[in-house]
Amino acid sequence: MATNMKRPIARIVKVAALLCATVLASAVTAVAEDNPYATADELGLMKGFPPPEDKRVNRANGLFGVPYNRWSYQHMRELFPTANIPASLSPLPVKVNIDSGIERLTYKREDGSEVDFDTYLKETYTDAIVVIHGDRIVYERYLNGMSPNRPHQMMSVTKSFAGMFGLMAVANGFLSEEDPVTKYVPELQSSGAFGDATFGQVEDMTASLDFSEDYADPNSGITQYSKVLGLREAPADEIPADSIYSYLATLPKDEAHEQGDVFHYQTPKTDVVNWVTNRATGRSFQDELTELWSKIGAEGETYVLLDKNGTLFAGGGLNATPRNLARFAIMMLNDGMVGAEQVVPKEVIQKLSDGADRDKFSNGPDAKGVMGGGDWSYRAQWWVRHTPGKESFNAIGVNGQWIYIDVERGVAIVKQSSQPESSTNYYDEYNINAYDAIIGYLAQ
Repeated sequence: MATNMKRPIARIVKVAALLCATVLASAVTAVAEDNPYATADELGLMKGFPPPEDKRVNRANGLFGVPYNRWSYQHMRELFPTANIPASLSPLPVKVNIDSGIERLTYKREDGSEVDFDTYLKETYTDAIVVIHGDRIVYERYLNGMSPNRPHQMMSVTKSFAGMFGLMAVANGFLSEEDPVTKYVPELQSSGAFGDATFGQVEDMTASLDFSEDYADPNSGITQYSKVLGLREAPADEIPADSIYSYLATLPKDEAHEQGDVFHYQTPKTDVVNWVTNRATGRSFQDELTELWSKIGAEGETYVLLDKNGTLFAGGGLNATPRNLARFAIMMLNDGMVGAEQVVPKEVIQKLSDGADRDKFSNGPDAKGVMGGGDWSYRAQWWVRHTPGKESFNAIGVNGQWIYIDVERGVAIVKQSSQPESSTNYYDEYNINAYDAIIGYLAQ
């Protein structure tokens, strides 16, 4: 009798716990509904000793939870294991010459309505925005508790660094974009998605992979991927593999497309890029980023998230400061040079500027909204814009992370945000409209 009673009691306890969690989450949601643009401080997140249960941020809600990301994106190291990226032993100062005219411009929403600068920053949940023109910062603003030297979660901006390191490995003769990935990672021979793909196809995300990137779908590929990494908590029987390496080898091909046919944005491809680059060069992502940070004169704190096995999260783990990302952007605008040293080969920057096949982008499932007009491509994990007079290549992360680089006009924009949605055309078009306004003003 006692044994039989345990089961309904356990169910009652479980249901009660779920109801309690729902009520607590609703309390935070109610504050956000009253003030949808509330800062972490206004929401009371992580305030108190200990914080009230409904105000606590943890691994379960820190990466994808809303509005908890208003706090977590500036505190990821407190929630997940990380790999440190040391500052340069000789930090380089950044020139600053503020142009307040940027504040007086008007900015267009997706629907064409115009707003002032402060409204744009608020409605896109801006934590930091830094505008670079030539060799200096010409504007910066910090909100929601951000500061110039505070690291911020950059999501898939991380991918662009992994892709750039891959192109640098090609430029330095360690591998070719025509090489099959299995030349360096034979463990992928059993993968339908990667067993016959070239490094260039994986770099440009035209490798054929059956994988859904829908963050809202609990059964999507990206949700299963997050469980493998340990970024989402799940029972052991719901985790499809014990490591990212073994998981990649299980991924199937998209039977609707052959290798190289169309662009399809899918995070596991970045892990393959990183794996191949590591094997070909004998160097890790941490090694490459540490060397890059040293050469650009980075200062302060930088780190990258690790998964439950201590493997670097190349698909979205970078946490970097606005000022260090500005140093990076200044170097990229200057043909990859810092002083007299060539930090990134010119041919790498040229490949990013040239972009890739626009038809492959347009025929894929990600050509929509502001990116659906036929003037975008995707090259080596960077989003490339080909609009005449507005050409750029971009590192973009969900929830509003950007490094927008316009080499032709010598302008770059770093934007760090904590948007409530991972990616929608509303935010993409709003931000791109804003960048066009800023660059148009500076390029006069």
